Amino acid sequence: MALLPASRLDVLRAALLVLVTSCATLVLELAAARLLAPFIGASLHTWTSIIGVVLAGISLGSYAGGRLSERGASFRWLAGLTALGAVLALLPLGWVAVLGDGAALRPIPVLPRTFLLTFLGFFPVSFVLAMVTPLALRLLLPDLARAGRIVGLLYALGTLGSLAGNFLTGFVLVAWFPVPTIVLTVAGALLLCALVALPRASVSAPPVEPMSAVAAADAAPSSTGVDLRTRPVLACFLVASASFCTLAIELAASRILAPTVGVSLLSWTGIIGVVLTGMALGNFVGGHLADRWPRQEVLAGSMLLAAASCLLIPPIHQWLVLKGHFDGLGLQARIVAYTAAVFLLPVTALGTLSPQVLRLALADVGRAGRTVGRLYAWSTAGALLGSFLTGWWLIAKVGVYPLVMGASLGLVALAAFVGQVWRRPRFVGATAGTLALAGVLGALGLFASPCTEETDYFCIKVNQVEHDGRRLLAMQLDHLTHTLVDLEDPSYLGYPHGYIHSEVVRHVAARTAEPRVLVIGGGGYVVPRWVETYVPQVRMEVVEIDPAVTRLALERFGVKPDTRITSFSLDGRQFLQELAERGAYDLIVQDAVNDLSVPYHLMTREYDVLVRSLLKPDGLYLLTVIDEIPRGSFLRSALRTMQDVFPHVELLHDARSGSKGQGVYIVAGSARPMELERLPELLRGLGIEQPRTGRVPRAEIDAYLAAGPALLLTDDFAPVDNLLAELFLLREQVAP
Repeated sequence: MALLPASRLDVLRAALLVLVTSCATLVLELAAARLLAPFIGASLHTWTSIIGVVLAGISLGSYAGGRLSERGASFRWLAGLTALGAVLALLPLGWVAVLGDGAALRPIPVLPRTFLLTFLGFFPVSFVLAMVTPLALRLLLPDLARAGRIVGLLYALGTLGSLAGNFLTGFVLVAWFPVPTIVLTVAGALLLCALVALPRASVSAPPVEPMSAVAAADAAPSSTGVDLRTRPVLACFLVASASFCTLAIELAASRILAPTVGVSLLSWTGIIGVVLTGMALGNFVGGHLADRWPRQEVLAGSMLLAAASCLLIPPIHQWLVLKGHFDGLGLQARIVAYTAAVFLLPVTALGTLSPQVLRLALADVGRAGRTVGRLYAWSTAGALLGSFLTGWWLIAKVGVYPLVMGASLGLVALAAFVGQVWRRPRFVGATAGTLALAGVLGALGLFASPCTEETDYFCIKVNQVEHDGRRLLAMQLDHLTHTLVDLEDPSYLGYPHGYIHSEVVRHVAARTAEPRVLVIGGGGYVVPRWVETYVPQVRMEVVEIDPAVTRLALERFGVKPDTRITSFSLDGRQFLQELAERGAYDLIVQDAVNDLSVPYHLMTREYDVLVRSLLKPDGLYLLTVIDEIPRGSFLRSALRTMQDVFPHVELLHDARSGSKGQGVYIVAGSARPMELERLPELLRGLGIEQPRTGRVPRAEIDAYLAAGPALLLTDDFAPVDNLLAELFLLREQVAP
């Protein structure tokens, strides 16, 4: 039974479903981190688990959709799957409501718990929505002659949907709406699209019939070359490899650009957006290449182009940074500009591969859905492996620049096999030229890591610097010099807020015999080292999410070998929820900020309530914030949120630099009056005539709060990155 040609209305309806279901999947993926952070934190493991579960759902759903398409396909099937996806999109909200404060899950170790929550909340909806694309392709594909274009078009539309979901969530939805509202909107949009597709369409696809003799002859092995129609395992391996390289490049992009633009929701949104744009362009171009030149040597040439463009990532990036071409742009524009200039071409070239492989592997239109589903599933599996392997192992063990070179050389090897380089002299020259490019760039040192150590979280640089007339050891985390240490003088604390922390520690120690202090965000341990030296009666605990940062701090930054400081390598919120003792701390210092990269889940009202439960009745909470007075919005929101939890709130600053302008401020909260007015007298008794701790007058705080919107930051609504983007514009003196 022949497949009737689809009308333009049918094509538009199918395209809409592919676009919207892909968009919905990406929106839910980005919302997942916000929903789950109160239960599992916001570490790299959280993100990797979310991405992995969603990709696994897409992979298995694509395969299931391809098998289902062989039983026939219609718009009623598409409408039903989209409606089911709308229902399943609400599942995460149900789990959050059932879990409450998450206490029931705390006996489960963090990693299994992370996977369990992401799987239960987001696998079902990803699985169901992924079934839509293979069924849509089965409806729209009339013959093999146009297979590449149709596949490339649907792949591109799916990627564009993901692109729209990425930018919409990162730049708009999170900034304006609570997460539950975002999820409800996604469910409503899916349900509306299901209703659009529900009426009887002019086209439907019958069940697959046994392959005809003509089709069997068409599927016979080619006399020369690698015939992907009879080698499905090789076809699956090729698309999986292309996706693996794409995800590896995407994750490498976040680390390569971190020293330039930092790591935040905005940076991830820009990187993911550019990568998806490249994939969409590549899918579209690859589909046309596949139909016009359906040959293995064209596919192999595309692989060589992808390999060469990946090799150019390090020199292009380093040249752009050196010349400062994008220094005049705001944060979002700078992120997009850097990412596009460095990574758009490689990802576009990689995106051309899958449509070509599918066209070369497709032998029968009737089995198009199954073939597409199988290859799309393996493509997603490759992306899944690339995500986990790169995020959890390769970056830390190999480094991002060697990772890029390894991906390039792997593509060269695949191109040589697919193009059978030994049979084509011209291809020998192209392959040799690509390898020569790799050799030259490697000899120039362009693939050497600029970091002392690369980890899952930071590019860590440790070096000697001159500052304040001293020879200091500096720890740089991505683009911020986080710590300055004088190895011979523990009293030197580098940045002004370190001195404020130390003076408040003295204030606490003056009223408690053995105070207990918790610091979240250890960095180079400059304040804990000072505390251990000058206030040894303090019981000091430090929580630092990156174990490599802690190790370097303990080994190289002057901490005593027999230190009594207790260290924990854990997300700060997880530690407070699961390990910290209630009502036990005299002082909690929140210093887990890396310039404009701020963990939003450590800034919410719910988090402040948790902190208050850990403090003694007269305990103090210090929150470090980087912003600008009077125009900064983030500090204003942090103040309002703190005031909603603590009856007594002060805003501290460096007494030597005034209470306005750009800089580091400390929001102090307590259930009882802090009595900081006694601090100068206490310090004078210790020989300190000029305290560094200044208090912003109450009238100035009230005026600052009244000068603009002050958001109450909650777990459902905490647009921290968007609020801090304003500071970036102020810092760069760029008009919004």
